Amino acid sequence: MTTTTITTTKLVCTECQRENEPERIYCHNCGERLDRSAVVAQQKAPDPQETHRRLQKMLGPPNMARRRFVAIGKLALAAAVAAALVEIALPPDLPPATKATPTQVDLDLENATLYHKTGALEYSQDQINAYLTYRLTSKKTVLNKPLLTFVRATALFREGACTIAMERSFFGYSLFSRTSYRIETGTGKVTATNVGGWIGRMPVHPAIMKFGDIIFADLWFALDRERKLVGKMGAVSFHDGSVTIMPPAGKENGREPATGLTGQPTNQLNPAS
Repeated sequence: MTTTTITTTKLVCTECQRENEPERIYCHNCGERLDRSAVVAQQKAPDPQETHRRLQKMLGPPNMARRRFVAIGKLALAAAVAAALVEIALPPDLPPATKATPTQVDLDLENATLYHKTGALEYSQDQINAYLTYRLTSKKTVLNKPLLTFVRATALFREGACTIAMERSFFGYSLFSRTSYRIETGTGKVTATNVGGWIGRMPVHPAIMKFGDIIFADLWFALDRERKLVGKMGAVSFHDGSVTIMPPAGKENGREPATGLTGQPTNQLNPAS
């Protein structure tokens, strides 16, 4: 009969005297079955007190260091949320409402498109804001939302970029949102690329503004005619406090535009388009 002896954690096969690991059933050398009864007898029963201590550690309240870490994390999160709310609530630095006489910007753009005028159109920031006030006064029913009353839209010009700010009132408290664009001209088209925005004074990344620009959807709808006319211009360049708009080229395919009996171009635009 084969017997096994235990030396520390090894099982020794009496057939070949090979030391085997305690978890083995057959000898690694000769394949003889090992008697594991000694190993089973050597194993100690679990200590009830140790098991109780482990359960208390698992199910009991967190230790002091963990509780402090959780408390500090909650405090930091609350501070970040409070700071964000303050940034959202603070009004940005916007120019005051202008009292300048509004310029008929839409008619200037339409005439430049229809008659292919070559002179540049130049407007100051105040002139554009006066036009926005005039133009959007009759559109407030479209711009008003439940609990949000449209107050005004403001344009801010800086070198190479244009920022549009919109103010709405919530029970008399003003809420501001802004979106900024870089204007590029290429292949005869004027394109606008969003370069970021703000809610109150809290900045918003351009990647988020691609989706957050829906805030301005009603404003773009109200200014749809102007947007289409600007899109047909030859070039648009922004400077600090002013904008320069170049009309489209006066020739089409190397020829002067065709005219009808009245002497006006035959490719007139539908003002509603």
